[in-house]
Amino acid sequence: MKWCPFFGVFLIIVFGSMSFGQSTPVFEASFGYSFLRQEFNLNRHGWIASTAGNVNNWFGVKGEVGGSYTDRINSDVHSFLAGPQFTARVKPALTPWAHFLLGVTRTQRTSFPFFIGVPPVPPGQPVVGFLTATDSDFAIQPGGGIDFWLHPNFGIRFGGDYRRSFRGSRRNDLDYGRLHAGIVFRIGSK
Repeated sequence: MKWCPFFGVFLIIVFGSMSFGQSTPVFEASFGYSFLRQEFNLNRHGWIASTAGNVNNWFGVKGEVGGSYTDRINSDVHSFLAGPQFTARVKPALTPWAHFLLGVTRTQRTSFPFFIGVPPVPPGQPVVGFLTATDSDFAIQPGGGIDFWLHPNFGIRFGGDYRRSFRGSRRNDLDYGRLHAGIVFRIGSK
């Protein structure tokens, strides 16, 4: 009879953790830091936000927005992507996932300062302005990652992606690699 309370607590912990691992959230939302590496050695730091609506235990539809910025006068990139997400919910504290996203990337490019009537730029002259242009390109982004759940509804997300922006000709297309880390929330339960 002395073991009965301990055995009851043990059963609650075991079955509670099993049910924790088997629940499928209705939505998952994440926000975090991203590091975007473009070919030609251009690094950008920024943010990423995403949400996924889960259809069942392993399939969901994901939407993602992000912004990546450089400290140069070169360019900033914003992405608006969506597509399927596949999730393996095997262990309660660890959830690997993969996605294939499609959408648009908007790149704002800023060129060197220009001066009215004085080409090339003389040293020490005040800047009159910058030439800017914005490109909107179709993009694909396969990737994946892993969620470490610290609580049934809160965790840490790590991921990596490959992104290709199509700019009209294969020679002008851009390739990116991205790493990201952040927080993830589960909302609701199925």
